[in-house]
Amino acid sequence: MSAHSPKSKGRHPKPKTFERVSFRVGHVLFEVCDHPQNGATFALIAGEATEAKFKRPLFTGFVQRGMGTQLRRLAHHFDDLEARLPLDPDISKEG
Repeated sequence: MSAHSPKSKGRHPKPKTFERVSFRVGHVLFEVCDHPQNGATFALIAGEATEAKFKRPLFTGFVQRGMGTQLRRLAHHFDDLEARLPLDPDISKEG
């Protein structure tokens, strides 16, 4: 059973043998678990969902070798895209 499922979270809201770590990226929530028996897993969740039925994982999977490098490549691509975005005029007024 997935440590990311609503049933698992209901039974074990604060698990003692592993930790659920969340990372927000825009409107997506990445949840990572390093379960002692089931291994390292992740889930992608709609982070801004307002109803419980939409807060379920959209996708889950096991952490595999090479994923860190793949995510860093994606992060570098996002850095390049962000560098081309216009500055937010509200932010420049504060500084």
